[in-house]
Amino acid sequence: MHMFTGQFLKRLSIVAFGLISGAAAFMTAFPVSAQQQKLLNHGRAEFELNCIPCHGEEGRGDGPMEKVLLVKPADLTVIAKENAGVFPFWMVYESIDGTNPVIAHDVIWMPPWGNRFEQEEKRHFAPAYLRLLMLTHYVESIQEY
Repeated sequence: MHMFTGQFLKRLSIVAFGLISGAAAFMTAFPVSAQQQKLLNHGRAEFELNCIPCHGEEGRGDGPMEKVLLVKPADLTVIAKENAGVFPFWMVYESIDGTNPVIAHDVIWMPPWGNRFEQEEKRHFAPAYLRLLMLTHYVESIQEY
């Protein structure tokens, strides 16, 4: 029986990242379908409503709240670039929903939007998970590779 060594697994993960990056580049070369565009438009609307104050119009961390925060909000356009060309979809989803908290400055965390969306869902808003998925897909769409 062959035991996987740490070095082998590291090489395998590098190859996998390369394949995924190539697939992502290939997929972005094709036009977006009407259904995909609708999803991105809803994600953009969520972004405009909830994220622009800190992350700015283009998601670069330069929103109006930047001036009062002790730590600059993240530049959301470089998430994939900072992860070897791979957009970590579920990590971003969990960062937005609050499962994987993000420090906004010394004592206050980025709001756990999942809780807020769940409360709004009770008032006949779209399901929280759907809003989070659309928002995460939108953030994925603004990546600079």
